Order: sequence, then structure tokens, then C-alpha cells
Amino acid sequence: MQPEDIQKLRSLTSFESLVDYLRDELDWPIEVENVDELTFDYAPEELGLNPRHKVKIESIKQLRPLADQQPWGIFYIQFESKRLPVLVLRRILKALILKSRQQDPNRPIWKMSDLMFISSQGEPEKRSISFAHFRQQPGQQPELRTFSWDSRESHFYYLKNLNLESLRWPDDEANTAAWQQQWSGAFRVKHGYVIRTAQDLAKAMAEQARTIRETVLDIYEVEHVGGPLHQLHLSFKMTLINDLTPDDFADMYAQTVTYGLFSARATQRGDFAIADVAAMIPNTNPFLRDLLTQLTQGEAVDLTELGVDQLARMLKDVDIEAILQDFGRQRRGE
Repeated sequence: MQPEDIQKLRSLTSFESLVDYLRDELDWPIEVENVDELTFDYAPEELGLNPRHKVKIESIKQLRPLADQQPWGIFYIQFESKRLPVLVLRRILKALILKSRQQDPNRPIWKMSDLMFISSQGEPEKRSISFAHFRQQPGQQPELRTFSWDSRESHFYYLKNLNLESLRWPDDEANTAAWQQQWSGAFRVKHGYVIRTAQDLAKAMAEQARTIRETVLDIYEVEHVGGPLHQLHLSFKMTLINDLTPDDFADMYAQTVTYGLFSARATQRGDFAIADVAAMIPNTNPFLRDLLTQLTQGEAVDLTELGVDQLARMLKDVDIEAILQDFGRQRRGE
């Protein structure tokens, strides 16, 4: 990922810079020169917010629809607090969804699954950006899904190529079902969610492995023959499998790194970092340890670009003790 791309994301600390990014990088059809013409402004009390919540909000803006068929309602909220105030966001959601119509028939309404909230919070020099979306299963409470970053973020490749890329303006505006599915796909993780079961971890690791595999293939296709992935592929062909195809190499890379990082995490109780992960593999598996060393410490291999550090961060945040206990409770075959 180029330094200028990272700088663009770090500079999204205002509504104006966000509008520029959506237009220039994600092809949103924003044509007005004055951003004030792009929004409807709301006072907190217009959305029925309690006065004690009102003090946390600096401004609420709704982006005017950019297409006749647009199903999404898009809101930008400036908060005073350093963290995303989830309670306030839920109050705003309640005022905008269908069941609220009886309270105020003149207020615009949406389906819950068609609302997206973009917010910034904190002091200008330390401002963070959050994208939020609610979804709901029958009989359950609305589930908040988010992705966010601040000035300390180092995982911009994943954010840009998976989360933000899903918010690219659709080619076919009339296909609202596809549009709804595409944009909702940007929100992959529950807000504040910590993985505590073996099944949930297996699903999360599988998704991460698929992402790494696809990214390895994408980079391999544009990399010159002397590049680090090509050299790694050649090394594996010479020492392991002489007819290893690029597809098989990408699959092998993704699966080995994913299993290797999990194996290291399962035995590690202190700090967990990619640089040390090979040394964490037990001596009983020297092959995996040596292979993981090649995959994660090869010269010029950009682990951030490949998404490996995102996998490491996910594993670092899981409740590994609860997961191992849950796995130990499984019956044979489960």
C-alpha cells in the first residue's frame, strides 16, 4: 500500500475530507462544490434524543440521496467523546427506522438494514473515524457492526481493500438488492465482539484465510518474476512440490500461516507478535516452525499488504483460554 493512500485515510478527520474521499476514491457521484448543499442537518431534539445525550453530539448530517433508486440512508455524526457512544447511536437508529413512524409521520424513515452511520469523535489531532451499520435477526436485539481507525492505525490495507472497497458506488443503481448486499458486506465484525468459542474462531479464521489467499494471488499476478512471492513460490517448488501452481501456492500460504499463527497463539500467554510467531511453535513440530519462518520472515514480503497482520491482531484479541476450554468440551466428531 502506497504512503499516499495511508495519508489519505489518516486525513479523514472532517466531513469535507470524507466527501472528497468518497467521490475520488470510491466513485460516489458527488457533483456539488459546496458540501453544505449535500446534506440535511438535524438538531438532536428532532430525533427525539434525551438532553443528556445531546451534549455528546456536535452535529448530525444526512447525505442527500445521490440516485433515484438509492435505498441507503447515510448519516454523518460528529461526537465530542473519544469513543463511539453506542447508546446514542442506538437512540438515533430508533428515531429513523420504520416502527418509529407512528411517533412522527413527517420524519424520513428507513429499514434498519438500509442505514449507515459515519462518525468522527475525539479531538481534531487525535480524531477517529467509525463506520457503523445495524442488522437484526428475528426475535433478537439489533446488532451493531463497525469498522474504524484513528491516527495510530497500522492496518490500512485491510480497511481499504475489504471494508471501504465494499462501499464503492455500484455500477447498477437500479439493482437495489445487490446494492444492499454489497454495502452491508463492508461490516464484517460485531462492535466490541470478542471470540470465545472454537466454532466462532474457526469461522473467523476461515474468512481471514480466504482473504489472504485471494490477496496473495492478486499480488502474485502483478509482481515481477523476481519479486518476493515469486521467489517463495520457486523455493517451495524446489524443496517441497515441484509442480506447485500459483493457485496451490496461494492456498498453501494462507492455510499454513493461518494454522501456524493459531498454533502459536494457543501456546502463548504473553505478548503475541508476528516477528516472534515462528519461535512460539513447539519443538515437536519443526517442519511447521521452519515453514512459518519462510512465510512470515521472507525478505520484502509485506505482511500488512497480505493481511497476515490482521489475522495476528484478530488472534491476539480472542479469549484463547475460553476457546481451548470450549474445544476440549466437544464430543468426538464435533
